[in-house]
Amino acid sequence: MKSYRFLCLFSLLALLLAACGGDASDGDYADSSDGADAAAESDMASADSGMDVAEVVLRPAGDTIAFDEASTSFTVQAGQTVNLTLENVATSEVMLHNVVILLSNEDDVANRVGMAGIAAGEANAFVPEDEAILAATPLAQPGETVQVTFEAPAEPGTYRYICTYIGHHTLMQGTMIVT
Repeated sequence: MKSYRFLCLFSLLALLLAACGGDASDGDYADSSDGADAAAESDMASADSGMDVAEVVLRPAGDTIAFDEASTSFTVQAGQTVNLTLENVATSEVMLHNVVILLSNEDDVANRVGMAGIAAGEANAFVPEDEAILAATPLAQPGETVQVTFEAPAEPGTYRYICTYIGHHTLMQGTMIVT
């Protein structure tokens, strides 16, 4: 009888987990493979490296073109898997945001990618094709939460992230510190 209850509970749990899966076409720009496969690979990579997955949550400062104070920097280990979540807490319908992680901390690179984001336009979620981009979240509408999972650079250093929605890159910036 206990085995039967355990089997029913296990089956119910498996069904609930399967129902919670998302559509792989959410528009993630880094590691946009099937979500279950990516999660399994991420867990295996973390287990092999001895590092936990870094869970990072960033938010804009209300209805402004800036990250809130707690979202202006975060620290991860070199080569660590990072699960970055952008919670767009803005309420104004014009405050769309994304997070684009750059492989540089240089002003000219941030400006180039930000300007190219404008040119990339809505069809590309304002994310250009540029070799300086490590990862990018999809564009988040006000009140929406989006995610991207990526591997931190192997080289310790300071890497910039920006919002590439129209004109936001000049003010909406932060730093990822890789140790």
